Amino acid sequence: MRILVTGGAGFIGSHFVDRFIAEGNQVWALDNLRSGSRTNVNPKAKFILMDLKDAALESEVAQIRPEAVFHLAAQIDVRVSCSDPIFDATENIIATLRLIEVGLKNEMRFFGFASSGGAIYGEASNGPQSEIHLEVPMNPYGVAKLAIDKYLHSYSVQRSLKSVSLRFSNVYGPRQGAKGEAGVVAVFAKLLRDGKPPRINGDGLQTRDFVYAPDLAEAASMVLKQRATGVFNLGTGIETTILDLAKNLCSIADMDDSLIQHGSAIQGEQRRSVLDPSKAARELVWNPRTSFAHGLKTTYDWFVANRSVE
Repeated sequence: MRILVTGGAGFIGSHFVDRFIAEGNQVWALDNLRSGSRTNVNPKAKFILMDLKDAALESEVAQIRPEAVFHLAAQIDVRVSCSDPIFDATENIIATLRLIEVGLKNEMRFFGFASSGGAIYGEASNGPQSEIHLEVPMNPYGVAKLAIDKYLHSYSVQRSLKSVSLRFSNVYGPRQGAKGEAGVVAVFAKLLRDGKPPRINGDGLQTRDFVYAPDLAEAASMVLKQRATGVFNLGTGIETTILDLAKNLCSIADMDDSLIQHGSAIQGEQRRSVLDPSKAARELVWNPRTSFAHGLKTTYDWFVANRSVE
């Protein structure tokens, strides 16, 4: 297949590119390199340096004529979405709609969207959140993700576009940056690599559902082969406290976990976040393969091997 991956030089997108190439597809990785890195891109992929708002997007997509598009390019900083919701909507809603429209004009038959579980559902008060959980995003970033989920349903009704929204839990793994609004695993791994202890916001008893990036790429592959449509949670269904995460990484890095530091809690931060992945297990026959212990070790080793990563 001809597959276009936006954000293909990014942390998660590059793992999607790797998976699709390994399965014999023609893959184009489009990225503006604002947060991604050219070094992440599989050498067998065709790289396009472009922003989704560029005027040349339509002619570029017309040359590719992608049968499938997986859209992972996004403005990912929640703090930016709160301080400048118009910018966030331009990057995460308007640019996405433009991509869909351009794709539909150029033979796109399937659209995969990188959505978000925790940002859409809000606080997990009663255990793992399924796809039918009340959708109460707490910030503009989550609102934008939910908006595209709803737009895709509209496109399926109005334009017969087959699409899937993959609602990720907290993603971690090799290639994740540790700057800005980064994942906590990457932040802690970089600190430990540099001989510094993790610093936790608050008491560390807040929980997250950590899923390994290459496992998400496997789910995307299954989605594409089955032409699965609708909304799917992709997580582990397991809550891990930030304190336990820090202790596990300290053990991997051979640092005494009594050195872990605590700072002030962040006002408005979600206390619990965990997804119910049973629909994906049932309909996609997908379950995350990678144990948390193995994933953390692999991620930390990557940071050690790539000391230039900030």
